[in-house]
Amino acid sequence: MKSWKLPLFRKHKITVFENAAKTGQFIYQIGESDDLRKPSKEIPVNKIRSKDYQAKFRYVKNCLKKYRKLTGLGRGITGVQVGIPERFSVIYTPEKLIIIINPKITKTSKGKLKYPEICMSANPIIVPTIRFAWIEFEYFDEQGNLQYWEGKDKILNRVFQHEIDHMDGIINLDKGNPKEFILESDPQFYQRVKFQKTP
Repeated sequence: MKSWKLPLFRKHKITVFENAAKTGQFIYQIGESDDLRKPSKEIPVNKIRSKDYQAKFRYVKNCLKKYRKLTGLGRGITGVQVGIPERFSVIYTPEKLIIIINPKITKTSKGKLKYPEICMSANPIIVPTIRFAWIEFEYFDEQGNLQYWEGKDKILNRVFQHEIDHMDGIINLDKGNPKEFILESDPQFYQRVKFQKTP
């Protein structure tokens, strides 16, 4: 009789890596594109409604929809992650997909929160990441209208900050402590974790 145990969640880990292989066909992973580590280009406001940019927005929307269909996950994706190094992201909300273009943060909370994040470009690493509890920012929508975000939803605020970081060439790995990194394996992981206040 053997005296050791095999790792847990073996079937789930197979699914996790299968999903990473499928989504890696259209999402750049770290090390595959230098653009992931560079600031993306600002989009000329007077060109937002052009056919070229509308096609880019549709493509990235479809990439997020495809990711969600394949994995059941995914809250945001930024142009640079699919080979378009320009300053825009598509964000999933239960009501609709939101496009934020050329966002500029105007206000941040005093407090910060720590929470484990997964990045589509660094699958399947989970990184406990410290971010502002909330931010306010201005941005242009896909019709070229100036908008302002001032909601306080913890998850959405985190997603916005994660995606704005991508526009600046920053990945959540850069903000975390490597000793705290883990690979996604436990299917119940996110049912147990909570936001942690940090100094």
